[in-house]
This record gives sequence, structure tokens and C-alpha cells, in this order.
Amino acid sequence: MDKAENTNQSDQRPIFIFGCPRSGTSLLSKLLNSHPRIAIPYESLIYRTFYNWLKFYGDLNLPQNRERLLDDILSTGPLADWSPYPNRENTIKAIQRYDFHGIFEAIMSAWAKNEGKQRWGEKTPAHLFYWREILSGFPNVQIIHIVRDGRDCALSWKQSRVGPKHIYPTARGWVKHLEEVDKLKNVIDQNSFFEVRYEELLLNTQQVLKDMCSFLEEEYTPEMLNFYKDNAAYKTDKQNLKNLARPIISSNTEKWRTQMTERQLRIFEAVAGSTLERYGYHRELENPQISSWEKLQFKYIEHPPRKFVAMMKNRKGQIEALQDLKIYFNLRLGLDSPTPLYSSSLSRNL
Repeated sequence: MDKAENTNQSDQRPIFIFGCPRSGTSLLSKLLNSHPRIAIPYESLIYRTFYNWLKFYGDLNLPQNRERLLDDILSTGPLADWSPYPNRENTIKAIQRYDFHGIFEAIMSAWAKNEGKQRWGEKTPAHLFYWREILSGFPNVQIIHIVRDGRDCALSWKQSRVGPKHIYPTARGWVKHLEEVDKLKNVIDQNSFFEVRYEELLLNTQQVLKDMCSFLEEEYTPEMLNFYKDNAAYKTDKQNLKNLARPIISSNTEKWRTQMTERQLRIFEAVAGSTLERYGYHRELENPQISSWEKLQFKYIEHPPRKFVAMMKNRKGQIEALQDLKIYFNLRLGLDSPTPLYSSSLSRNL
């Protein structure tokens, strides 16, 4: 088989990036998006938001139902954050199969084509929990999983715009993501799954990217290292955006050693110590414990007020949640699609 045939075959293989939030999924997507043939937009949340609502859209063989679903997807906050915003007409023309996966594929492929790229990829951490549906819709998928030391991941996740605000639920969330990845590993073809450690990506960036490109059957290009020069809007939190605007920060590891309190370390390793070891991370404490009372305290006393305060400050998240609720209730009541709460100007200002 010659190189042209290899290239044509790889064009048909979508790329999904999986990983716990704050594991380096944004950095990885920016690196791959800087490849001259691969386009990966900002996260979409399409499977998480819409897959469970499919029954309300009826038969997607009917054009009006497909367009209703597409218009609802395009009205959501995450899609408003894409730069450039997806073109509706081009997306409709790109629909080649009349099911949910076909509409998702059309959104991604039309966006990639608009960027002058031959392949598309997708990065939404929450989509890890839809891997069964994704494998069903895209049996030729290539999955890249990035894993980061859970202690660093937890500290960063706790400071993000969304997500847990206490070390206990972040530890449980990190374990939950890796347990789900383990389920995926048990069924997926090894040639379709590539795992990278965040720390290795930072320390040996070029070699990791070369290995990743070999997995994807793409040529490595040094342009990938210029990811930080991309001026396209990327609606992440300020600290993440600051990091993504700089070259690889090789020292961005083991922050937990200076930033985690003794209590936080005990809590995290009591919950996730065995998972740390299973993924090759050294456990600091020999036998940390948390009591049943402490678990109740974390879950019902300490975490809720912190989460509430964060939600009240998260104006963008409030707008997105309200938009999703409007879509859902209009579907249940059989009403027309709601007028989007998002405008391009509002999205830029949030």
C-alpha cells in the first residue's frame, strides 16, 4: 500500500481525545490542531448534552428533524465558543448519514474543511463516558488518552471555572475517569488506542508527538510546537489560557508537593492512592485514611457551599445551563427551538 492510500484511509478516521479535566486535554488538542492536516475545535459537549434527548427529535431520516437537532446544537454555549463559528449551510451539506453520529460528524468535518484540514478531532473530557456510543458510531475511531498525576490534576480542577471545589470529589472524579478508561481498554483494538502521560509530554514533547503522529499515520511536523501562536479564541479559564499562550512549560509538574496541604494530600491518597500506583505515580503516604464521618463532612458540609459560591460567580455557566434547559423543555412540550441566548458578541465578552 503506497503513502497516498495510507493518507486517504487516515482521513476517514476521527480522533477523540479523552482524559480527566485538567489532565492536559486542552494542551494536547492545541498541539494536534497545529498539525497542517488535523483540526480540533474547542470542546463541544454534544454527546453529553444531546445524546440522551434523541427520542424527542423523532426520525432523523426526516430533514426537519435533523435540522432541528442541528440548530439546537448550534445554539448552545460551547458551540458559540468555536472560532470560527460553524457554518450551518455547509454543515447540512456535509451530513452523509441520517443519525446522531452523522450530524456530529458533519459538524466536525465541515468545520475542519473550513480550516483547510483533512481530518477532524474532538476534545470533551465528559465524552469519555460516551465511549460506547462513540465506538458504535465511529468504529474506525482513533483515541488518544492523556493521564496526569491525580494530585496535580485535582489542584488544577478545583480552581477551574466548573467542576468540584473540594479535594475529595476531585479525587473521586479522577479515579472515576481512569476506571472508565480501563473499561475502554478492555474492548478497543490496541491499534486504535494511544496513551500519553502529561509529564512525559512536557519533558519529551517532540518525541511524544512523533510517536503520536506515527499512531495517527501522519507525518510529524515541527509546526505543532507553535501551538501557542494560534490567536483563535479559546474559551477556557484565565490560568489555562495563560499557559496555552506560552511554549511548553516543562516544569509544570509535581505542584502538589508545595501547593497541597497535608490534609488535602491525606484525603486524595486515601481515595486514589491505589490508582496513582497503578498508573505509575509514587504514593507519598504509606497508609492514609479518612473516616466515614469525614466523607459525610466533605460531601454534605464542606463541598456544597464552595460549589454554590463558584456557581454564583460563573455567569457563563449559568447562561449555558439556562440555554440547555430551554432546549430540553421545548423538546418535551413539542415547541419550536428557542431563540439562542448566546450571541457572538456575548460569547466573546464572557
